Amino acid sequence: MSEIRLFSEPFAKTGNMAAEGFRRLLGRPALGLLQTVIRESIQNVLDAAHDESGARVLVRLRTLDPRQRSVLAGTLLADRPRGDATRADIEDALTRTELRVLEICDFGTDGLSGPTRADAPHDGKEPLNFVNFLRNVGAARDTHHGGGTYGYGKSSLYAMSRCSTIIVDSQTRYSGSDVRRLMACHLGAAFDAMDEAGCMRRFTGRHWWGVLDGSDSVEPVTGAEATSISAALGMPERHASKSGTSVLIVDPLLAGEDPRLSAEDIVETVLWNFWPRMLETTPHKRRLKVEVELDGETLPVPRPEDFPPLDLFAAAMSSHRNRSENLEEVRSLRPKRLLGKFSRQQGLRAERVGPAMRENSLIPKQASHIALMRPVELVVRYIVGDPLPDRRFDWAGVFICSGSDDVEEAFAQAEPPAHDDWVPDNLPKGNAKTFVSVALRELNKIAKPNEPPSPSIATSSASTPSLAATATRLGAMLGGVSASGPGKQHRAASGKNAARKGVRVSAPRFAGLSVRGGRPVAHFVADIENDGSVADLHLIVEPYLVMDGGSTTSEDLPDQYGLKVEQILLADQLVSGWSLKVGRLEGEVQVIVPTAPDAAIGVRLTLQRGAAE
Repeated sequence: MSEIRLFSEPFAKTGNMAAEGFRRLLGRPALGLLQTVIRESIQNVLDAAHDESGARVLVRLRTLDPRQRSVLAGTLLADRPRGDATRADIEDALTRTELRVLEICDFGTDGLSGPTRADAPHDGKEPLNFVNFLRNVGAARDTHHGGGTYGYGKSSLYAMSRCSTIIVDSQTRYSGSDVRRLMACHLGAAFDAMDEAGCMRRFTGRHWWGVLDGSDSVEPVTGAEATSISAALGMPERHASKSGTSVLIVDPLLAGEDPRLSAEDIVETVLWNFWPRMLETTPHKRRLKVEVELDGETLPVPRPEDFPPLDLFAAAMSSHRNRSENLEEVRSLRPKRLLGKFSRQQGLRAERVGPAMRENSLIPKQASHIALMRPVELVVRYIVGDPLPDRRFDWAGVFICSGSDDVEEAFAQAEPPAHDDWVPDNLPKGNAKTFVSVALRELNKIAKPNEPPSPSIATSSASTPSLAATATRLGAMLGGVSASGPGKQHRAASGKNAARKGVRVSAPRFAGLSVRGGRPVAHFVADIENDGSVADLHLIVEPYLVMDGGSTTSEDLPDQYGLKVEQILLADQLVSGWSLKVGRLEGEVQVIVPTAPDAAIGVRLTLQRGAAE
């Protein structure tokens, strides 16, 4: 096996960026360090994805076993930096009783392709992923309408390590051939030391471990040797069909002593920041799949549709993807431009599930947020608005800026290196700054109007029943709640029931209250997908009540609680009753059911062959 050597970067006569300057590139992220690391890493993964089935990310938090520690300390990092402080940081980490590592591994991406030397001429035929990630300091984004600025976010990886050390293992292609590359990197502090020739020199504090390439640099370990070291460290197996990159962060800075809390933080961070790319409605090529492991145990990562309040954000996103007529345009007047579109969804506040149940959860207990994003559909940040006066309700909004090149570029350039905000002051005076400033101003007006927003219900008056009073009792209806409660999407099984990939109905969403015949009624909407494979397809509507935490159908209820379906409307089909023949129709279905005194009401929707028995 080739000897792995350390190369410490000296200052050139014309100057270099010291390691301290590299650390400051990230600026002051609005998020915590772990959130920033996960956001930046996955954002770069999505920009590099090429697999038709989308990118897959594995995040692992684990403790190295004795053999793995021996390989790390005795083989890969055996040659230590000469700077006293830097050397001490690494040795402190390697001598810990329990040495943990945080791994962020992606599959179905290009990997760190391209030349391995930053001074190699670039003919434009090969991407510069390797040098932009491991050599260069910051690089302009090279993905049209991409999510990030490739290279800046890597500074957060070093910051996440107590000893500022990472190990990178990548399966990629270069010059038409498959290649495996492994290299370790450390970001320390500038120092003075003797060089190989015995002369005192100044060093930047940036270090790489690899195979010597003459006397002025090191190259990554490649081929079978890279595969062997990666396996000895317990990193994920890779081969030509599993292209991508694994980043191992040595001795990560974790909050608290319990690693499970950090693992749950990772799950929350993934969901809160990347839910748009994890939805079932996301095209396969753009979809993100994430797995989280803690010492070999797989932690569940719920579907956003089943993780309140992300189910409401998912419904709002559907309005964008379906180009709903309910989208609100956000425009500037001087110059006259469409800046983007906004959608809003509200419903009863569902019980939080999983890590969101924790006291210090990242997920809000009552949602009143607007998710801001560019057409790449990655959440930049949230505007926190006024919560609805009735705390039983959540509302969620989604704003996506226009895909016009000049508008999208304005919002991209307004992002700081951490990509976690839109800051108009980052832009020079001109149209771009106007675009971002006006959009944020208008969205803040929506989020925090002069008069607090209220649920989508009709206003009560002296001549009509009190709809507000009725609304406060709708604590269990299906308006945007997840599968943890009554809002679970009920799909038909095999046999008589006919729901499948191309034939299904979404979870009902509460649309508001109105008065019909002097009595308040509740309106629900849902979406039917139908590939036409079942000619005798029917929609069955089943109302139910919730009282004192339990639910029931119309059986064994007193007369005053008798449940019925007043109206079902799909396209030009309108019926009164429990069943509607769908046939080959699809689209939005509307359901109207009378409310009941002192109880909440909801509906379950099912698709099946034939009418209700």
